[in-house]
Amino acid sequence: MLLIDGLAKSGKEKLAKEIAVKFVKMAAENGFAENFDALTGEALCDPGYTWTSSVFLILAHEYLN
Repeated sequence: MLLIDGLAKSGKEKLAKEIAVKFVKMAAENGFAENFDALTGEALCDPGYTWTSSVFLILAHEYLN
């Protein structure tokens, strides 16, 4: 979220959107875990983490409309 916001504010909107879309897709497919495997996107720990779901909602609203 912080990286996406920083990229968007520094004029890198296309890259910010690309990362946001990938995150939203990963969370939609693998759940709202605390963390994910960096290569596969597979959920690793705590499948009901509120930080992940909050970021999902914000990014989906901001970048997928």
